[in-house]
Amino acid sequence: MMEQMKVSTSDVHLRYLYGCEGDVQPDNTLRFRRGVDAYNVDAYNVDGRPILSINDTGYVWVADTPEAEPIAKHWNDDKLLMRVTRRKLEQNCMRHLKNLKEYETLQFKAAPPPDVYMFSIEAKVKNNLVLSCLATGFYPKDIVLKITRNRRVLTVEDGLMSTGVRPNEDDTFQRRDSVEILKSNLSTYRCEIIHAASGLSVTEVWGQKLLLVFPHLSFLFCGRSIPFS
Repeated sequence: MMEQMKVSTSDVHLRYLYGCEGDVQPDNTLRFRRGVDAYNVDAYNVDGRPILSINDTGYVWVADTPEAEPIAKHWNDDKLLMRVTRRKLEQNCMRHLKNLKEYETLQFKAAPPPDVYMFSIEAKVKNNLVLSCLATGFYPKDIVLKITRNRRVLTVEDGLMSTGVRPNEDDTFQRRDSVEILKSNLSTYRCEIIHAASGLSVTEVWGQKLLLVFPHLSFLFCGRSIPFS
């Protein structure tokens, strides 16, 4: 391809994009919607410029640059290549997508909920405390963690600090959010955690009990929180 386009491989390299999308049917099977089979070129001062792609409606190779037009014509004349390309998208790719969907379903069924820890430490400023909310051991990594003051969600403008979601050594994840406050602060601080995959919703009020709610189950768990002091 590079030779036919008459470009130097030292200046340009190709990036290949291949994939498919499917619609979930009433019986939970997947039906092919569309596929992607394309070549982009990366060059100095040019990033990801498309040069050649398949039109999966009529299964025709389309040249996005004049240099690629001879290649598109040659590939369109190759009926065997077109059959292979179509089978690759509509059958092989969809089979991989089906397997990934089933694997994702199994992962969500076995999704471990986070362990939640609420604690405070002395700040560098003598009269301040750093309140922290830690969720760890959860999978998958999508999680909602909020610290509120008098029901208002705190942001970076309020001094909120967050590690973001980080991996643990056992392939689970953790996240810790913290905020520094005055020891004399009489506001009510809460930590709210939602991990949708495991069905866990946690609301913690500093100085009160930790309530763990599993909306898909018919019971509650209650635990002890760690007080400020």
